[in-house]
Amino acid sequence: MTTAATTELESINIMLAAIGEAPVNSLTGTLPVDVKLAQSTLNETNKEVQSEGWSFNTEIDVTLTRDASNNVNLSTDVLRVDPNIHQHTSIDAIQRGLKLYDRLNNKYEFTEDLICTVVYFRSFDEIPEPARRYVTIKAARIFVDRLVSDDGLRTYTQQDEVRARAILMETDLSNADHNLLRGDPSLTSVFDTYSPSRALIR
Repeated sequence: MTTAATTELESINIMLAAIGEAPVNSLTGTLPVDVKLAQSTLNETNKEVQSEGWSFNTEIDVTLTRDASNNVNLSTDVLRVDPNIHQHTSIDAIQRGLKLYDRLNNKYEFTEDLICTVVYFRSFDEIPEPARRYVTIKAARIFVDRLVSDDGLRTYTQQDEVRARAILMETDLSNADHNLLRGDPSLTSVFDTYSPSRALIR
């Protein structure tokens, strides 16, 4: 069955076409060097874009529990953690590796479980189509920059990237349950939870 969403294979082939290479039928087995580079560039770009924190990969009011040593451990798919500063006023928790560290008290141990906003990494096939399109165009431009010096061979322009990002932002804003004047809708004061709307391009 044909799917409307861009697959990882289609995205890779778009990137290969941008440097004049033939498409591939699969991403398994022994892959040519250009295909491996395209795949790594796509993954790198996907992670960079998702690190900003969008509605599709951000969870609000996640309870992160302590282990037996009172450490708060993080799963490998966590990109960013922001503890709720209104509920945790006596700590300044930051991510260090796969643990949270209390920078204010200079220790890894916490006296309570933490309520946090967590940004997770999603695989390419888990993100919405506007995000796939933006990641693909951004990755294609990076891919071409790394392999091709002739500007005349560029398939996508900066304007294409800006347009794709604007569509993603518009879609994300319509899907997010955020009040931009308040941030987290569960709070009555400003809580800065949404970053992509600050700038059109980065």
